[in-house]
Amino acid sequence: MSEAPANPTPLSAEEKSRLVRKIVAEVETAARARDFRRADALRDRLVEVDPMALSEIIKVNGLIEEEKAAAIDRDHLALWSKLYDNLSEEERNCLFYSLKKAVVPPKKLLLSHGAMNSRLFFIDRGQVTIFFPKGDQNIVLAQLGRGDILGEYTFATISLCSASAVTHSEVELMYLDSRVTASWEEQYPGLYEKLIDFCLKNGRVDEIIRNKKMEKRQHVRYLADGVVSAVVLTREGQKSDIVFRGGLTDISMAGTCFSIRCSKKATARALLAMPMLLSFACGTEENPIAFQAIGKVVRVSFHLYDDYSVHVQFSKHLPEEQIRRVASGKA
Repeated sequence: MSEAPANPTPLSAEEKSRLVRKIVAEVETAARARDFRRADALRDRLVEVDPMALSEIIKVNGLIEEEKAAAIDRDHLALWSKLYDNLSEEERNCLFYSLKKAVVPPKKLLLSHGAMNSRLFFIDRGQVTIFFPKGDQNIVLAQLGRGDILGEYTFATISLCSASAVTHSEVELMYLDSRVTASWEEQYPGLYEKLIDFCLKNGRVDEIIRNKKMEKRQHVRYLADGVVSAVVLTREGQKSDIVFRGGLTDISMAGTCFSIRCSKKATARALLAMPMLLSFACGTEENPIAFQAIGKVVRVSFHLYDDYSVHVQFSKHLPEEQIRRVASGKA
């Protein structure tokens, strides 16, 4: 079998024009058949073949968006009008076609307290029970239903689930995976921020947990100064090659918080749930204080200019007198 030439012969103007017309016709067929994945792929192919065919590119863009808008579930749009009414037609189409539909039977866990979650759920029908595990008991906090969102806290922040959620009945829902949103910025700048704003204004679970004080700290947290060196551990508890340093912010018997600089949000997000060996260097030259602790990252908070706070829960509580030695005051 002969191989294709490494540098194929460029198309003549007539061949290019013929190919453009062929691709446009195929886009029209795919869009009207509501095969939008193929239509989008063909549009990208059109741009690749002839980026100067502006009228054809504009034409197929308009056709695809028009067909997408016509195919959107009107009941879904009406139910989630608070979200969609703040979006342009292109943003609305992008969000809707990024969602996946699911029908979940009763007694299925959607969120697990202390676990990772990358999905934002839109409940179209059915009931979901929110509960908080405390000791040997599961404390029911609320029932969510049609028109409620779920998973907004972990979607909008870099953190582990603050409660568990289980389907009480059969539930119809749409969900969005956070990894999909990475591709939005170039074509739909601002869409992700609008979605996060909707989550913060309309999410109920985190507010319920705060009001019921389910995650009230059991140990006093103290302000502290020092340097933290963190080594990410493998699943087997061995040291990896991933090492970074930060400034100690506060500490308690149960956990600590320290600041780091990180240029990529994806890197900061990858720290979530990671086990770490932390080496603390505190005190003064005359009276240095050094100790180690193992813990798990439970939240990563973003600040300005690539600054993040890493929140770690210790696997074993530290002695109170050790905490008092490094503390500079209550947080």
